[in-house]
Amino acid sequence: MVSLVSVRYNNHLSSSKERRFGLASSCHPLLDSSIIICSTKMSNHQDTELQCDICFSQYDLKSHRPKVLFCGHTLCKECVQKPALGRKCPTCRKDIVADPRSLPDNNLAIRIIERDNGANPGKRRRLEDPKSQQLQQLQRGVDAGKNLAQRLIKVFPETTKVLTRQRNTSIEHLRKMEEALANYEQEGAEDPTPKQMQLVAQLEDSVRLLTSSKCSVTVAEQGGASWKAAVEFGELDQMFRLSLLQLRASGQLQKVDAVVKPPTLSILSIETFDLDESGNLRVDEILNNGPRWRNVRTLRKLRGQKTEKLLRVLAPHLEELEISDVASVSQLEEVRKMKSLKRLLVICRQDCDDYPDLPSQLEELSIWFPSERQLRCVQTMASLRSLYMDFYYGNTVSFHPPLHGGLLWLGVNLNVPQKDTILSLIRASAPSLLELRIEADYKSVDSDNHFPDLGPFLAACGLRALRRIVLKRTSFDDESLCLEVGDCLLQRRTVQDFLPSVEVVCDKCH
Repeated sequence: MVSLVSVRYNNHLSSSKERRFGLASSCHPLLDSSIIICSTKMSNHQDTELQCDICFSQYDLKSHRPKVLFCGHTLCKECVQKPALGRKCPTCRKDIVADPRSLPDNNLAIRIIERDNGANPGKRRRLEDPKSQQLQQLQRGVDAGKNLAQRLIKVFPETTKVLTRQRNTSIEHLRKMEEALANYEQEGAEDPTPKQMQLVAQLEDSVRLLTSSKCSVTVAEQGGASWKAAVEFGELDQMFRLSLLQLRASGQLQKVDAVVKPPTLSILSIETFDLDESGNLRVDEILNNGPRWRNVRTLRKLRGQKTEKLLRVLAPHLEELEISDVASVSQLEEVRKMKSLKRLLVICRQDCDDYPDLPSQLEELSIWFPSERQLRCVQTMASLRSLYMDFYYGNTVSFHPPLHGGLLWLGVNLNVPQKDTILSLIRASAPSLLELRIEADYKSVDSDNHFPDLGPFLAACGLRALRRIVLKRTSFDDESLCLEVGDCLLQRRTVQDFLPSVEVVCDKCH
């Protein structure tokens, strides 16, 4: 007898459903509410189908590959690229903020498809074998090639229009200069107008740009990476010179005159002699020494009591701050007000819920014993690119992929009690993360940092941009190598089996 059962998944699978389909909730990313799983059971055989809610085609590993939107819903690759969607999720109508071509796979659906294509469900298998990942990389190459060709085809006629307009403008400027010169040569002519003299300077600057020999270029990508080049122009670089000329004409390229000034002190480090016998910071003595603090951009090793006055004085220009002692609530109140601060290193007091929010403009943050409130602030930091977090003991926090940018570097301590929070942070950072530094033991079963299944955990996070994993070892001695090099090597190889395109190293053995 044949029976059809329709089951709709949501993001909170009960343990009974997890056992039914043989899936552990900690080993897969977002489970999508738009996936419909139909099970047809005949005797001892079970066939599983997954279909797209838009075109009702069965998901596969090609044109109908399941893709996860940032809102959590899933569509096939073909549907998500259709202009008719209007870059909105058809289920919840939320905006699709990322390029549809860069959306991650739904790993749960991929695993079920691969299992139904012949894998033995009784055996534990990799989430994605090397061949599958290489096929994905080749497909991305084909997609990128098509995109590049389409853009170049579109750019050529636009470039011709711009160059023609630029040539006509230059000819018109030349005509005006010739007329002005002819008029001024006549007896009794008026002095040139300020507008005419401004045009003279503009034309001279344009000639300098066209005859320049060197140029420095920095191009910023949307994800936070940048391209830099020091270009020495040759005979074939005329197009680049014309681009500089266009930027100059549109006002986007500005001339910056060289500024000559004496060197300035940018770092203030608090030393032992800056503290009195009671441990209070001698703020007035520091401020009386103007050359020591006036041009400070970095404050290091801040410690002692009564430091708030110094923080208030330095706040307008301070960009980097390192607090060596356990930070007080009043100190972080002053830190919260700093509008120029970009990098912060701070050790908090465990189980303190009175700390204020962290500055939202931070680019780099290292924090120990963060509160739940501080951890949630991380999600509001649109410019944050580097984060180190350790010793979090609060409630589980769920992170969502950022709308702009994202972390490029992440360092965490993967411990058992806060595994869900840490893995959620890694998953949310997956689209942009380039390097992951993770503390995880390879042998001690009794340790909270022991994860024999580290490879599957990380592979399920969808780390498609990741280039490097550094395994940080807990050590209380000065040994330069791991005590059990063989076990360390085995763990690194196991992780790399699940992430074959990522370099996996140990901070002590490498």
